[in-house]
Amino acid sequence: MTIPPRSSPPLTFSQHLTVASARMFFGVITSAVRLTRGLAPEGWETLRYGTHRDETLDHLPAGDGAEVRAPVVFFHGGGWMMGSTDAYSHDLLFLGEAGYPVFNVEYPKAPETGHPWILRSVFKALAFIRTTFPDVEAVHLMGDSAGGNLAIMAALKTENPELLKAIDPSLTPGDLPRVLSVTSLYGVYDRATCLDGSIFGADTMIESYAGPGALGETVDEHHAITPMDLAFTKHPPCLLICGESDPLLASQEIYATRLKKSGHKVTTKVYPGAIHAFFNLTDSRPKAASRADILKFLNGL
Repeated sequence: MTIPPRSSPPLTFSQHLTVASARMFFGVITSAVRLTRGLAPEGWETLRYGTHRDETLDHLPAGDGAEVRAPVVFFHGGGWMMGSTDAYSHDLLFLGEAGYPVFNVEYPKAPETGHPWILRSVFKALAFIRTTFPDVEAVHLMGDSAGGNLAIMAALKTENPELLKAIDPSLTPGDLPRVLSVTSLYGVYDRATCLDGSIFGADTMIESYAGPGALGETVDEHHAITPMDLAFTKHPPCLLICGESDPLLASQEIYATRLKKSGHKVTTKVYPGAIHAFFNLTDSRPKAASRADILKFLNGL
């Protein structure tokens, strides 16, 4: 399936400048992180799941001597516009060491590729895992920031088949592995909190991803890009993680409240003083705590 160019109106010059500036800043930060860590760790194998240049995934088997558990499928952050799997190759090793094989998924970026094609790539990756690794019948989904959004959106659409139609009418849950749980680190759950002016450039980020139709107070099914936009009955157990100083904390609180009121199993963790993107930027107390909390959550399922 070839990914077409975005069909929504083009971004303005100012918006393109915002995207370019964000990509440049993000690139500097991630390059600095790579330099401090050195070469990518051994053990990862890169596989191609689609025809687009960014439709690849990195596979890490469970560590030697570890009890092999259901794999974790991880989606990186970057506002749907930036980021790459290699920035996380060190940070996901703890999962393999604990017995959880990892699939670290790359996907096409906005604004060149938008919604729903990015989510279609997510589902292509999941279907590829199901067919290429026949022993993998079920997975845990995980991601950070925009990747946390993708993880929860994929979980919801897998658990509620009627929601798949807006993404790909040809897909059925039988094409995909079952979703055992979803873990989201400072994910994007609610458009309203992203568009209230508290997050610089959030409106451009959302428009880059899904077009101007995603900027309204309410949206149709084709612009429903956050979990709070969806009506659903089923939701896998989830862990929501955020820093106390993260502007997306309000989004987490809104979504967690909805899940609790609906009787869904949700665990939340908020780390004092932690900022956005703490999981893979520095070695810190919140990062260590998040790893421990993730393993406690997964092992307890």
